[in-house]
Amino acid sequence: MDLFFDPPTDDLLAPYWEAFERHRIALPRCSVCGAFQWYPDAAGPDCTDAVYDWVDVATTGTVHTMTRVHRAFLPAAAQSLPFSVAMIALDGVEGARLVANVDDGAGIAIGDRVTARFEETNGRWRPVFGPVPHDR
Repeated sequence: MDLFFDPPTDDLLAPYWEAFERHRIALPRCSVCGAFQWYPDAAGPDCTDAVYDWVDVATTGTVHTMTRVHRAFLPAAAQSLPFSVAMIALDGVEGARLVANVDDGAGIAIGDRVTARFEETNGRWRPVFGPVPHDR
């Protein structure tokens, strides 16, 4: 699937997109209370004198919910229909869930354990979640 848009280039989200280039996922965490904040906002965390610390988080997690998209919400998305997206509860990240694409051919369902692999599309890297390999 193509990346349908150019990611924002503002300073607020730069660490998020830069982490993908390193095949990592980074989310902002409050420097005072340690709570993850996703999606970040320009006002910052609720704690007095807090700032965001961008930290690498697990690339594994559990599918909280998901949907299969059959109707394009952006004109450029029409060429990639249908596709699946899920809310992923990443391991060790309390209170935040990441919305990401999931591997359509893998038979993923709500409650499944997943892991990210990183795909390059239109010169940008992004995570796509698939099943966690089982040990044999």
